Amino acid sequence: MTNRHSSQEGYTQSTISKNTWRTKMVIAGSKPGTGFYFCVQCGHRTYLEIGTDRLPPCTKCLGTEYNDKVA
Repeated sequence: MTNRHSSQEGYTQSTISKNTWRTKMVIAGSKPGTGFYFCVQCGHRTYLEIGTDRLPPCTKCLGTEYNDKVA
């Protein structure tokens, strides 16, 4: 029973690791490309239509750090 629990724990950790690499931190003012970006402070979603647009500060809380969630 202990081995079963250990392998299940390992699977969970492996799944978390795979999902972690799909999220990258993006800073306001950069040109990260087209897509949705989520403010780290408040979770507000911002969409960039054109890949050459600069990511503005969050319009809700003026935060400057975003996560790019590709999952």
